[in-house]
Amino acid sequence: MTDDSRSYVMNQEYRSSSDKTEDQFQSWINEPIEGGIRNSGGIRCIYNQQQTEKREFLVFVSKRGQSEYSNPWEDIVNIEEGVVHYWGDAKAKHAPDPDKPLGNGWVKEDYCSTYAKGDRENAPPVLLFENPEPGWVIFRGVCIITDMSIERHKDNGDTVVNYLYRLAILDADEVDLEWIHRKALTGEDRGGPDAWNKWVREGRIRRYTVWKDKIRSRESQKPPDEYIQLLEDIRTRLDDPRKGRKLEYLIKFLMDNMDNFADIETTPWGGDRGIDLTGKVNLMANAQLRDVDTKIDFKAQVKNKSPNSNISGRELSRLASRIDDGEIGLFFTTSYYSKRAQEENHSTYPIRAFCGKDLVELLVQTDLTEDTRLTDDVVEDINSTI
Repeated sequence: MTDDSRSYVMNQEYRSSSDKTEDQFQSWINEPIEGGIRNSGGIRCIYNQQQTEKREFLVFVSKRGQSEYSNPWEDIVNIEEGVVHYWGDAKAKHAPDPDKPLGNGWVKEDYCSTYAKGDRENAPPVLLFENPEPGWVIFRGVCIITDMSIERHKDNGDTVVNYLYRLAILDADEVDLEWIHRKALTGEDRGGPDAWNKWVREGRIRRYTVWKDKIRSRESQKPPDEYIQLLEDIRTRLDDPRKGRKLEYLIKFLMDNMDNFADIETTPWGGDRGIDLTGKVNLMANAQLRDVDTKIDFKAQVKNKSPNSNISGRELSRLASRIDDGEIGLFFTTSYYSKRAQEENHSTYPIRAFCGKDLVELLVQTDLTEDTRLTDDVVEDINSTI
């Protein structure tokens, strides 16, 4: 007898164990389902063998933070904004065909036949879990797939061709097992979260968001353990002479890797008057409009400081004083922002502030890093430019 009164609650931790009496992940899902999800990482599915002969759910498991080294296809689960960037199961051995892993094939087929065609009634919802450490999973919500693309990265010299799936986390605080089991066994989509039902009916995405104090603590601005070595590598290898100038070029290279930045220039060394970089941010980089300029000018300040020293409100105000009407400011640092600086910025300045944690999380999504180090090529390029 199964207990379908249970549910997966958003951001709650659950036991993942080979002991079925303790397991709250695979055993809970599989109890009444023939086959169920497999005991494997990455992408899984709940397949309806009796009625619909289709995948009623996709199950994504993110293992971010478990490896010794960071990698450029680290999953991003942004609970605050309800956005997920999830990498497929392909590895270097699968190149150049990202469809070889079974999970990637499932997602591609379902996305192309349902999501991409607007067939919301037959689109399988994604159950997202995060696996922070062996023996545990955290439920990160019920999601829909908003986009997929093929990307390439280097892994120890090998080219990895993989799918990047973009997900929207729906506004649902919990998901009942009764809905999962009913849909998996009969194909009947009844009892699901309101946000899922609304999307199926109307196509409107109501994302999960978290109301939170925008003031970040000092600890929350430090990189997680798997990224600390990368921040130390940046500080060590981009040191004197002109360590600040070297970090400016690293930020420029970082922006060059992003589709929504353009016309990026460094200002003359020594006479920048508080501005290190200028350029444009395209609000609609993937859209084409003939009569509307979708770009916003930005001015950026870069500070290569010890992770133990903070950025003050005075430093942010100096950048703010250089920003003209219609522009925005970007501030990048290897350290953190004081509480007062953040309070002033949120209430007064048109500046987006990126701390040491933000910086390394951006870098590992590019080819500028490998494992927990900047690549030798980028360090040589920077040193040769100074």
